[in-house]
Amino acid sequence: MSTAEKQSESEIIKLQARIDELEAELKSKGAKEPNRHAEIEKLRTDTLDKTAREANRLLHALCMAFAEQLRSAADVVKAVSDEAFKRREDYIANDEEIFDLRIGDIENDLAGVLNKGLEKTLSAPRRVVDKFYEVYHEGTTK
Repeated sequence: MSTAEKQSESEIIKLQARIDELEAELKSKGAKEPNRHAEIEKLRTDTLDKTAREANRLLHALCMAFAEQLRSAADVVKAVSDEAFKRREDYIANDEEIFDLRIGDIENDLAGVLNKGLEKTLSAPRRVVDKFYEVYHEGTTK
């Protein structure tokens, strides 16, 4: 073997020894610093999972509150139409002709129908908020 080859082989052996030394040092640092990365890992897994669950609960509650608002609007329409048909049936039951009504009777009927609608309308926001609260807190043990 020539001197150059021996020198090259010697350098390779030294470099391999240095690589092994650096890898061992890296492994020992990794073992010493698990706490340093624990918070990052917690942020990555636990916190992001909790955030996603919270966002899902919030979105689900908002959707159900919107559906409750639609239900409330339908209840208002039903209450108004029921009241209008009830008043009509009352006239028919009393053998009164619908076409012979006075303006004052029509105004009174219209006001009565609107009052029914307003009563139902004023209860809608509470129903929507209650539905949001109920759905948002489903599955929690608080």
